[in-house]
Amino acid sequence: MVKITKMSFDVKISELNASGDAVSSDGVIVVPGGLPGERLSVLPFARKQKRTYCRIEKIQEVSEHRVEPVCPVAGVCGGCSMQHLEHMAQINFKQRNWLKNFSTGPNEILPALLGPILNYRCKARLGVRFVEKKGRVLVGFREKMKGFITDTQSCKTLRLPIGDLLQPLSDLIMELSDPKSIPQIEVACGDSISAIVIRHLSRMSKPDLVRLSKFSKIQNIHIYMQPADINSTHRLAPRVAHPYLHYDIEDYGIRMYFHPHDFTQVNHSINRSMIKLAIDLLSVNQDDHVLDAFSGIGNFSLPIARLAGWVTGAEISSESVKRAQYNAIENCIENVDFVAVDLFNRLEPDFLSSFSHLLVDPPRNGAECLIKSILKSNVSRLVYVSCNPKTLARDVEILVQGGFVFEKGGIIDMFPHTAHVESIALLTR
Repeated sequence: MVKITKMSFDVKISELNASGDAVSSDGVIVVPGGLPGERLSVLPFARKQKRTYCRIEKIQEVSEHRVEPVCPVAGVCGGCSMQHLEHMAQINFKQRNWLKNFSTGPNEILPALLGPILNYRCKARLGVRFVEKKGRVLVGFREKMKGFITDTQSCKTLRLPIGDLLQPLSDLIMELSDPKSIPQIEVACGDSISAIVIRHLSRMSKPDLVRLSKFSKIQNIHIYMQPADINSTHRLAPRVAHPYLHYDIEDYGIRMYFHPHDFTQVNHSINRSMIKLAIDLLSVNQDDHVLDAFSGIGNFSLPIARLAGWVTGAEISSESVKRAQYNAIENCIENVDFVAVDLFNRLEPDFLSSFSHLLVDPPRNGAECLIKSILKSNVSRLVYVSCNPKTLARDVEILVQGGFVFEKGGIIDMFPHTAHVESIALLTR
């Protein structure tokens, strides 16, 4: 970024970009917090990639879709970008942007999958910083386009009780012998217990550990300590408890156990609805052998196994494979196996030969190598769950060019009040 002349001016907003920020018709002026159709008086604060970023000084003409954010720091905090936009307008924005990515669109657009829009977030990484000028510790998400921690007492998107614990956590860390040694806290919420993982750069004293253990008891949360890499993580308090957190998938009678560092979907309520939709689209029976690619801890594999003949979960992480196997045993599911496989490299034809159905839920870079391999397999029905519309569109086009039909697709509101778009697609041949 470079210095710019800070003189206010008026701008008419044309649309929202993929990040949810308002932009002028020529795309040069970017205004976080603006909405299409609004006329704004703005003040430049940064220039990046030939765009001038501005903050709103006054809204001259107000959009009919503008609402008052439920969080007092929504305009500053980087955890949310769209609280000022009415929720169904958020959904319409996401669906329009999602469709723009595809060369070949779906034959049918599914209704958006909706859930709670507040206190939904089960996983998060919070920044922690001692601020000399304020004389205290801040805990929360970072500010928009800045490295500062947002000064706030609570978060309206985090699951309770964690959402209401930002100020108590700040006070707790201030009481420790070295508040500056804690750079971050990771949050993981289960259905009945929430946990925090405290990353610390210096050794904790015995009085510090006593304070942390007392906080765990008072707030009824589990506290884990991470003095070094992820393998150093261990639970401090309570001393006696089940080794894992859990969430239930009631429609399939399944309880999923997970460690705070395990990947799980960030929104458990939407996750349950998404699993049901994915299984409905997959349409399996007892004759089918299903491959669940990027299977993680078994989030899709185990519910699918309630209906399919056999399910194989494939995942590169050996830790996730172990957790998935544990979950299968705990839920008495025997028609499933889990294997550690690198799905980003070419797969042997023999590995794919027995599968009739595929569910794929890859990370942001998609599943290009796997998708190309599937073209030469016997898979006839494929459900793709995606957290990145661009890589989904790329992989869908590979499938369509290879003879699949893009039957259905739609968005999933996994991250309300953000521009993040989760989605699902059904392809058949």
